[in-house]
Formats: sequence, C-alpha cells, structure tokens
Amino acid sequence: MSIQHLDRLLTETSFSSDTTDFPVVPNKSSFPVFSKPMDSNIKQCDSRKSEDIDSPQTPQDVSEYLLRQYNTGPDSLNPKKTSKRPPKNLLFKAVSEGDLESLNRFLEEAKESAAALTERGAQDFFMYKFTSKDTGKTCLMKALLNINDNTHEIVCILLSFAEENGFLDRFINAEYTEENYKGQTALNIAIERRQSDLVKCLIKKGANINVRAQGRFFNPKNKHEGFYFGETPLALAACTNQPDVVQLLMENNQTNVTIQDSLGNTVLHALVTVAENSEAQNAFIIRMYDTILRTCKNKSLESIENNDGLTPMQLAAKTGKTEILHYILSREIKEKENRILSRKFTDWAYGPVSSSLYDLKDVDTCSRNSLLEIVVYNTDINNRHELLALEPLHNLLQMKWKKFARYMFFISFLLSFMYNVVLTLVSYYRPRGDQALYPLSPTYDRGWIQLVGQMFIIVCATFLMIKEGVVIFLVKPSDLRSVLSDSWFHILFFIQAVLVILSVFCFLFGVKEYLAFLVLAMALGWANMLYYTRGFQSLGIYSVMIQKVILNDVLKFLFVYILFLFGFGVALASLIENCADGDECSAYKSFSTAIVELFKLTIGLGDLEMQHDSKYPVLFLLLLITYVILTFVLLLNMLIALMGETVEKISKESEHIWRLQRARTILEFERSLPMWLKAKFQLGESCTVSKNDNRTCLRINEVKWTEWHNHVTCINEEPGFAMFTGMSYNNLNTEDEPDNFENDRPFTIDFRDTMDATVETTV
Repeated sequence: MSIQHLDRLLTETSFSSDTTDFPVVPNKSSFPVFSKPMDSNIKQCDSRKSEDIDSPQTPQDVSEYLLRQYNTGPDSLNPKKTSKRPPKNLLFKAVSEGDLESLNRFLEEAKESAAALTERGAQDFFMYKFTSKDTGKTCLMKALLNINDNTHEIVCILLSFAEENGFLDRFINAEYTEENYKGQTALNIAIERRQSDLVKCLIKKGANINVRAQGRFFNPKNKHEGFYFGETPLALAACTNQPDVVQLLMENNQTNVTIQDSLGNTVLHALVTVAENSEAQNAFIIRMYDTILRTCKNKSLESIENNDGLTPMQLAAKTGKTEILHYILSREIKEKENRILSRKFTDWAYGPVSSSLYDLKDVDTCSRNSLLEIVVYNTDINNRHELLALEPLHNLLQMKWKKFARYMFFISFLLSFMYNVVLTLVSYYRPRGDQALYPLSPTYDRGWIQLVGQMFIIVCATFLMIKEGVVIFLVKPSDLRSVLSDSWFHILFFIQAVLVILSVFCFLFGVKEYLAFLVLAMALGWANMLYYTRGFQSLGIYSVMIQKVILNDVLKFLFVYILFLFGFGVALASLIENCADGDECSAYKSFSTAIVELFKLTIGLGDLEMQHDSKYPVLFLLLLITYVILTFVLLLNMLIALMGETVEKISKESEHIWRLQRARTILEFERSLPMWLKAKFQLGESCTVSKNDNRTCLRINEVKWTEWHNHVTCINEEPGFAMFTGMSYNNLNTEDEPDNFENDRPFTIDFRDTMDATVETTV
C-alpha cells in the first residue's frame, strides 16, 4: 500500500458532523430521549463494543487502527481475518458523506474477501458487513439518512452491488431491529426524506411497499414522544403531503391500501389523526384523503373500523377535527364510478336555495357509535358546539326536537312541577305540635292529604332514584365523565330522590328527624326546576350563566371565606372570658355565636362594638377590623368583579353550552323510548343511490347567498320532488339523457312517507 493512500485515509478521520434525523438531546419540554437515534453524531458512552457508531472514533484511535491493519498485517488484528476487510464505521462514513471513491474501494475489498465463500455464505457475509449489529441499520439506510449531492449515485451503487451478488431482496428490505425504530426500512426513510426519485428506484428494485414501522417512536403514547403516521409507507407519504409518492404507491398493484396498523387504523384514520386546526394543514389532509378514497379500488375503505370500533368519520368526531369531518359529511361526488362514496346528494337548486339529501349512515342514533352520541357525550374536546353546527347534525337535532323531544320535555316538566307541588303540600300539612306523627288514616283531619301525597312522592322518588342511578353508576366511564362535567342535574335529581325516600321512611317509622330530610328535598326540588330552562333559549342561556358563576366564582369565594371565618371565629371566641348569660360578652362567648356575628359583619349587619370582657380588648378590636377588611372589603368586592368578568366571558359561550345541553336532553329522551317508538320517530327518507345501494337520507334545504352563483349548472330542469309514493327520479346530479334513461338509472329517490318528509323540510 502506498504512503499517499495511507495519508489520505488518515486525513479522512477528521469527520464533519452528519445531519441527524431526530434530536439526540431534546430540550426541556420534549421527551423522551431515545437511547439510539436513527442517525446520531454523538458517540454514546458504553463499555460494550458498538458497530453502529455514526460519528467515528477519535483520529488517534483510527490512525492506530489503520497503521495496525495496513502496516503490521492481518495477524495483528485477527489471524482469521484478511487485511482487506473494511471496518463498518468507515463504510458508513463513506456513504453518509458521499465519498464515492472510498465506497467503491470498500465494496471491492469486501468482494475480494468473500471470493472464497459459497454463494450463500457470501450473501451472509455482505449483509453482516453492511448492517449494524445493534440497530439493524444498513449502509443503504445510512446513505438515505444523510442526503447530499452524491446520495442518488451511492444508492444506485449499493443496490447494483447487492443485485450482482444476489442479496438485493434482503438488503433493500432490511428492517431496523432497535426497539424505538423497529420495522423501518430504506423505503420509509426515502419517503421521510422526500426523495421521490429514490422512492421510485427502491420500488422498482423490489422494496416491500406494505412494510410496517412499529417502533415506539412511530407509536408514541404522548404527542411529543414521536411521530404517528400509520406505520405504512403510503400513510407516511400521505401524512407528510407527498402527492407524487402517494400516486406512485396507489398505482402499484402490490400496495395494500386497506392494511391496518397496530391500532387498527388505515391510511384514512392516520390522516384524520394528524389533522390539526390549521387551515393550511387541513387543506392538504383533505386533498390526500379525497385522492386515496377516490383512487382506491376497494370502495368500502372508509367503513373499516379500528381497534376502538371507529371509522375515520367517527374518529374525526371523537378527536374534534371539524374541517375534515365537515368534508366527509358533505362530500358530493358526481362521477358515476365514485358516486357511491358520496354522503351528500343535491336534488335541486333554484338560485341560492338548494335541496340536498345527507346520508344518515353512522350519523343518527340508530347506528352503533353514532356521530350524534360521540359528539354530544365526548367531553374530551372543547369544540363540540362547532361539530354540532355541521350538517346534517344541526338539522337532525332540530327535527328530533320538533318531532318528539319537545313534547316529552313538556310532559317531564309537568310531572316534575306536580311532584314538587305535592312535596310542598306534604311538608306544609305535616303533623304539628301534639298531633300524632303518622296520620295516614283518611278519617283523620287532613290525613287523606298525607296518605295520597306520601304515596305519590315515594313512587316518583323511587323512579327518579333508579333512573338517575342507572345514568350515574351503570354507564360507561366516558359517559360518567360527561355526566359529572356538563350534566350535573342528574346528580342533583338523584340526591333529592334519596332525601325524599329517607324522609318518608323516617316518617313511617316515627323518627322526628324526617322533617330535616323533607325540607332539604323540597328546597333542592325547586332549585332543580332550573333544568327545564334549557327548553327555551333565553332562559337556558341565563341558567348557563348562573351555573358557570356558581362553579367558577362562588365556590372559590366560599372556600377562601370559610377559611377566614373559621380562623377568626376560633380566635375571637378564645379571647372571651367566662361570663354570665345576658352580659355584653355573650355575643362571642362560643365558637358558634362568634361565627354568626362574623357572618353578620360580612354582609354589613354586625357592628364593631368593643368587648370589655375580652382578655385583650385592643387585640379583639384589631382582629375584627382585619376580618372586615379581608371579607367585606376585599373578598366580596373581588367576587363581584369576578362575577362580572365571568358573565361577560360566558355570554359569548352560553349559547353553545345551551345547545349542547339541549342536544344531550334530546338524546336522553330518545334513549328512554321503547324500540317501536324509536322506529316510528326515526327521521330520513329511503333513497336508492345506485343498484343495490339503499340509504336513509335527511333532506335539508339550504340558502347560500355567497356560493350559489358558482354552481349554476343544470342540476334538474324542474326543481322539486315527487309528491306521490313510489315515484322515482333519475340521476339528479347530471343532465338528462333521454337515450339512456331506461338503461341508466344510477340514482333514484323513493319516498316512503311523503307527508312526513314535507313537514320535516326546513329552510
């Protein structure tokens, strides 16, 4: 070996930093730190020998190694190894830095070393030399992780070498074995690096298109621990906005578009998952979603459920992705081959007014995991009101309210009002003084009132306790969270029912304390009548404000106030010496009387009269003044200010909260209906989209003043819909074709109940 060649090799030990794919040392807010990044230029401190050192050893170490290898001979290293076998770190360095000359030399030396081996042994030898033992990363992956001007040529050289020596399939489809990036191949890396030309080259050479990257980095438990993209190359290309790669993969017959990842998600689920509330990002997500859906030969791709039993549409509702959910619900495709993918069909349009049919599959409550239930009961998202404003959810709720919910709501209000009236009468006409405690005989004075009243309230209270107990204790955990967060009237109704039952049983067994339970139940019962304000918009919004003020401001005030009241009450009661009743000091002689006096001071009804019998009169007066300043001056005024601020802030959200409350009420009433009534009150029209494709659709008339002039093409020559049962329409989305009318009828609408459809139509 020449001295010039050795000098050049020694010079190559002054390495520059490789570009890294993921941060090796994250900042304080990012976690976790992966033990072995895909491509790191930080040498890890490990006593074990690692063959995947991307940043090579120090120049002195490499110099000594080369001197021993090339000057001392092969026996100085290992008598069984030849001197021409290149170290892996130098091979990885050559491909990462784009050193074509060194790469060719290393490949030639490796070929010479394997000349004496069998064909299978040579292939195993090449894979061993080209692959990191501790991570499974190949020099092909290393080249793709460090893109430079020579990367394309280096990839071609490596693939050609592997093909010539018969291990191309093993080499190109080699997977990461390291836990964090397990399953990732060169194709995944090429897509992530946005190298469409190299992606084409890899696919042409036989790269596996349906490989799945299942490492922890690709299935993060928390948002900032990695990047979820659905594990497959197609999902990665779609989630990173690479339409050319998506088209390339979709056109390949070997691509399995319906493949599901570890979570059961398809590529459509992955797109929904990575969508954010960003207009720019949502635009390409929707574009990718639409492209894949239209291009896929399997037209049921969107109906595939993940491990949680959710389709992409249901997942969008579960995660609060408004834009993509709006696209799915209002998707209208006029091409004949893809019309089956439409969820909206425009029947007719006249100026700015259009009449559309929205598909109710997986939307109405008659479906499992219906969209309505997911949105209404999902308290994990903050934009439920935005989702409920989408069509057909908005009009579906309005129609349910008008068709049956408002009547059930009114009946429930009458029963609750009657229940509270009877409870009040029973409380007022109770036995007093020396009267017997159980006057249940009709011959007794007003005994019939007690008899009938007690029977009525015990029946109503038992029904309420069972009904609300089922809602609170026997529902799914997700529903329980929604009960505790935005429907706490269920808890109040349950408490009132328990108090009523306790009072009745105490009354029957002659326990005089029944009156305490009865009075509490009566007060809570009338307060619970606020529940029925949600039937009226103005009162409902006012009730929402009251609830928010109580929960946000009053409870905080009471917590701090009770601390002050307790502390100062104990202190003042302790300063009073023993005195006889009737003396001036009796006002603060005990803790209970001190609490009452301090409360009077808080509301301005007390006084700061000096207590002469206190042990330290000056200290006593100082404590009173301090208490007045802290409570009457500070806390009360702060409470008033906070309440005003809360009302101003909540006034903008109260209508949304009220609509959510009413939507929940509608679904609760619908749940309580027997099956035969549910079927009778089911909304929608039966329509046939194409052959063997029958759907239930909801007709909605919409007025769009800003969009109608962009859609003036002929939808139907004579707008309107059939008023006779059994009459059907031709395709409403294209112009009439008289010649093909009898032979081509891909879209028909068959009205089963025309009168109901007419009544339900809203503009």
